[in-house]
Amino acid sequence: MERLISIGERLQKLLDEAESEAETKVAEAQKMANEMVTQAKSEAENRRIRAQRGDGIEDFIVAEEEKATKEASKILEDYQQKAEAVKNVETERFEKAIRIIMREVLPE
Repeated sequence: MERLISIGERLQKLLDEAESEAETKVAEAQKMANEMVTQAKSEAENRRIRAQRGDGIEDFIVAEEEKATKEASKILEDYQQKAEAVKNVETERFEKAIRIIMREVLPE
């Protein structure tokens, strides 16, 4: 019987330690979560203030203009390639038409 009480006491002690450790971990997690929320709120507030003052908008505009310029350059290059291809087709057709006309007009 004494042995069962001893095992029961040890189990209770282990249970108490586990609960204590769990409470500590929960408290640490809660502290970290609170810090993260506070930091996020602070960052959001800073962004809001910068947006109201117009700060950061210029950086955003410059970045978007750079993206638009790159995209426009790519589109222009694509159209130049397409135009070149069309020119080549037209030249080939023109030369073919000249050969046909020359055969018809000039005697062999």
